[in-house]
Amino acid sequence: MTVTFYKLWIVAVLSLLLVGCSLPGGLPFVGQGKETPQAQARAVLQGTGGALEACSPEPGTPFIYKKAILVAGTIGVPDLARDLPGLTTLTSQRLQMHLDALERFNVFATHDSSFESMGPGTAGRVRQLGKEYTSQFVVKLDIEDLSVQPSGGWFDELLGGSDQRNVQMRLYIYDVEYGALFHSQPYQRTVSGDVVGYPGNGRTVASPWFDTDLGKQIDEMLQAMSMQVNESLACVPFSAEVTSIRGNDIHINAGFLHGIRSGDTLRVYRRTDVLAPEDRQEQGENDGWIKVHTVFPNHSVASTARDGVVGYGLDTGDVVRAW
Repeated sequence: MTVTFYKLWIVAVLSLLLVGCSLPGGLPFVGQGKETPQAQARAVLQGTGGALEACSPEPGTPFIYKKAILVAGTIGVPDLARDLPGLTTLTSQRLQMHLDALERFNVFATHDSSFESMGPGTAGRVRQLGKEYTSQFVVKLDIEDLSVQPSGGWFDELLGGSDQRNVQMRLYIYDVEYGALFHSQPYQRTVSGDVVGYPGNGRTVASPWFDTDLGKQIDEMLQAMSMQVNESLACVPFSAEVTSIRGNDIHINAGFLHGIRSGDTLRVYRRTDVLAPEDRQEQGENDGWIKVHTVFPNHSVASTARDGVVGYGLDTGDVVRAW
């Protein structure tokens, strides 16, 4: 149950009388230092970081384009989360909300069981999911621990002592083009108070659950994750894919929802160039760009023609990037 201010005051007085020391403070994030998620958010949005400031989405810069992200929530300890049914879906959606609030990404959320295992087939599955959801990156949120430590005994009960719960999550960022792990970072907190969900009564956690002691702490961790995603991907160039070629028209799977506008130019990389950069062929100065002339919500049409013929052997599946 939630510890009241009055009970906390009693605990403080008794501690001072019995041991003559003050109560310890809260635990910081692992990997986040002592700075709160709110302070991190302000720092990011104010552009205090050098890389973030240099890659801010200002009009007229290539950073104005919104990268597509797929958020996949998983849980590695299902037995420890039986009292919180639906937690993976809820946390995925909440992380999506925090990323959407940054207005730098197009974000989709899903729960895919194939991400439960980090086996050797991960790269192929990342590419497959990225293609299915037309995403440039896959962000995986993995819940690694939710163990509960009961309160100590009758004295703790008398003073309003409560259970504690260890929360450990890990953030993974995958690049879809290569299927490679781009970034990994752990987050941990020990939470006291209202930390037990709804055992045995068939309820599913929903958004109001974030008002509980446990929910608030997890929500702050998710907010910190969104800031890390923003920092990690801010300076990475936007990319999309050539989906079809019809005459001189080159269709790509990004549109005005991604920030594409008529007249924009994008650099083309052949599929073999991207997946095997050591064998990359030399491209001429005038051969590597397309110019957008028609824009729809999620796809655009561009052209790059020489004497009425699409140049340098473009093919479906080739990649277009901001530079």
